[in-house]
Amino acid sequence: DIGQSGLQAAQVQMDVAGHNIANVNNEGFSRQRVTITSRYPNFRAYGAIGRGVQVVDIERLRMGFLDTVFRQQAPKLGSAQTRGAYFSQIEDIFQEPSEDGLGNRLNLFFDAVSQFANNVENTAERISVVTEAQTLASRLNTIHNRLWQLRTNANEEVRNLVPEINSLAERIADMNVHIRSAEVSGSQANDLRDQRDVLLDDLAELVNITTRERTDGQVEVLIGGDVLVSGDTARALAAVRNGALDPERGDLVELRFADNDALVEVRSGQLHGALAMRDTEIPAVDERIDRIAATIIEQVNRIHSQGSGLITLSGTIASTNAVSSDADPLMGAGLPFAIENGAFDVVVYDAGGACTTHSIAIDGTTTLASLAAALDALPDFSASVAADGVTLELSAGAGYTYRFANDTAGALAALGINGLFTGYDARTIAINADIADNPLLLSSGFSLDPEETGDNTAALDMADIRIAQVLESHTATLSDYYESSIVQIGIAARTNQDQLTIEQAFIQDFSRRRQEVSGVSLDEEVTHMLQ
Repeated sequence: DIGQSGLQAAQVQMDVAGHNIANVNNEGFSRQRVTITSRYPNFRAYGAIGRGVQVVDIERLRMGFLDTVFRQQAPKLGSAQTRGAYFSQIEDIFQEPSEDGLGNRLNLFFDAVSQFANNVENTAERISVVTEAQTLASRLNTIHNRLWQLRTNANEEVRNLVPEINSLAERIADMNVHIRSAEVSGSQANDLRDQRDVLLDDLAELVNITTRERTDGQVEVLIGGDVLVSGDTARALAAVRNGALDPERGDLVELRFADNDALVEVRSGQLHGALAMRDTEIPAVDERIDRIAATIIEQVNRIHSQGSGLITLSGTIASTNAVSSDADPLMGAGLPFAIENGAFDVVVYDAGGACTTHSIAIDGTTTLASLAAALDALPDFSASVAADGVTLELSAGAGYTYRFANDTAGALAALGINGLFTGYDARTIAINADIADNPLLLSSGFSLDPEETGDNTAALDMADIRIAQVLESHTATLSDYYESSIVQIGIAARTNQDQLTIEQAFIQDFSRRRQEVSGVSLDEEVTHMLQ
């Protein structure tokens, strides 16, 4: 009987060693060891007589502390990896330094304006300015569109991670049921626990989780302070659209629990990385590009709107920036650029070139409707609020032409009247269609005499915008601001890369230490078989 007990114990040990060897390449498998002890002896008057050996249990070699630390680090790695992928795409969008980069396009535009200032009567130079302006606007449009699409991709990644998280949660709950049933007899369900640990590791990469094990072997999973898995029950997450996240977009989603609509507290993981890029990093870059575009539009148009080209305006033109209502004061009507107390001149020319100048005052009570009325009251000039109710339409009488001058209020640029550019940010910036069709309208001078076609004062002022400190509280030029934006992107990408390297090192270290405890060594298993 004693010999039989030894053979039976050895057979179990052989089976367990064989099971370990068979699973040597099974990811997440924890090696197992047989715990044996002496059987209860027979006691006699002269002493206890041993009865051989018996198998107590089959132990899974696993250190819970390492699992806990690993699952604390895995979400940080997942977040850094996700952010790193998006930062790489942002850097690709700007293509710096290159001929197609925005920095080079800015330089080419102002080079063309400078050359135009040297020869304002040359049609080729005018066409060059218009072409470079169109290319610059197109480049800004492209950057905005690609950032918009990148943000859409991040939003879709958030949406697509939700079913994956829900699936893992359901599978963990299902494993809880099997483990509880298998361990009713008191022995551990080692292989089932390994499978559950793999699911927990996968879930930890996606979102920050904490776990706690019950006495019956089931595990509870929490996200922040909210339970995701409790025993055999898994709560589902839902990606819910919320227009308040960004008024310009209605497709952005936030994460809520499907059963009670409570917000999910996401602090790390791939989910956090995608949310951080969508809601913080990409909008910050987009905002700086919008600021560059808006500054170009405002600064160029403030000059261009007061100047005149080789010919004056004729026919009907319309303002391009809409107000919130024609009854609202212009200073609070939602225009993209500031208006101050001041005035601008309307200069009307008859067929012989004689001009009449009229001053239009702007103050805190001026509305679009009152401005239209004041302009319409001028002789040989007409104005009205357009059919849309939020823009102006301007024209001169038959046989008359006109232009604008001396705008001290900034009203012309704010309303979008006679500007080189239209729009107000990187998405909307474009070239004035009238100027694109007829470059002779490109403003070159401020002289009211239409015969002074060589006047280049307006062109010189537009060229000087290149070196004007118009950003960062008048401490940075357009180029300075753009270069600092690119540097900030590079710093953020580098910081994330450094963090990624650190997290990878942590994960590799904890994975190695887990393998040292739980991994299968063929040499060691063969030695156990020989024993």
